[in-house]
Amino acid sequence: MSSLTYDGIAFRPLCAGERRTVLEVFAGLSERSRRLRFLGPKPRLSGRDLDALVDIERREREAIVAVEAATGRAIGIARFVPYEDGRRAEIAFAVVDAWQGHGVGSRLTDELASALREAGIERVEATLDSGNEPARALLRRLGRIESRRFVEGELEVVVALTE
Repeated sequence: MSSLTYDGIAFRPLCAGERRTVLEVFAGLSERSRRLRFLGPKPRLSGRDLDALVDIERREREAIVAVEAATGRAIGIARFVPYEDGRRAEIAFAVVDAWQGHGVGSRLTDELASALREAGIERVEATLDSGNEPARALLRRLGRIESRRFVEGELEVVVALTE
């Protein structure tokens, strides 16, 4: 994926080891947004957490960053990690609070969907807080919901990607 710009927001791949970008997005998340993204309290990222979030390209992991074009500030990240079968992947999203509700998540979802298709992924799985309606809407944007399962207040969703 090359860098694309829409309405003052650029989208580009996250580079392996790009810690500053991940930390910038994390810093822009409120306590509530962090809880929704990480499914529990997350006042800071440990070194191990950060290493995992910037460990892309291994096993075809990929992440896409949304960047405010005027300032160069990272405002969102969408990522996927393929499963062993190469046809399914786990996905996750984060958009800084100041940009939530402005279409960044939708655009990140569209960019992620393109990357998933290019990688040969047919289905995605996500675990989210059952009350996180914006995340549920992003999943519906990807395709047809095949299954939903509630497990201890969390919602596990499988989505078949559409063309």
